Amino acid sequence: MAGNEAQKQLLTLIRGFASEKSHGEKRVISLKKRIEDLQSELEAANLELEDAKRFKETTEQELKGLEVELAVKEASIQALEKEITNKMARGLYSETAVYMGK
Repeated sequence: MAGNEAQKQLLTLIRGFASEKSHGEKRVISLKKRIEDLQSELEAANLELEDAKRFKETTEQELKGLEVELAVKEASIQALEKEITNKMARGLYSETAVYMGK
């Protein structure tokens, strides 16, 4: 009988081991799937980041262009103001104002 009992215990151990092995394999498969999902999310996030970087660069370039345009216009305004001041100093502004209908 003792041999029969030992055989039952051995079979129970084998079944337990097989069950644990199966559970472990399922866990490994689940973890591999999770890794694949996370890699896909990472790739999508990286693409989104690259798009954001390109948008930032484009926006910065547009801003620099607008700053140059503003500087040119400010310089033009200053030149016109100086011209008006010079004409007023020479008494020509009143004639120009009359000519322009003011």
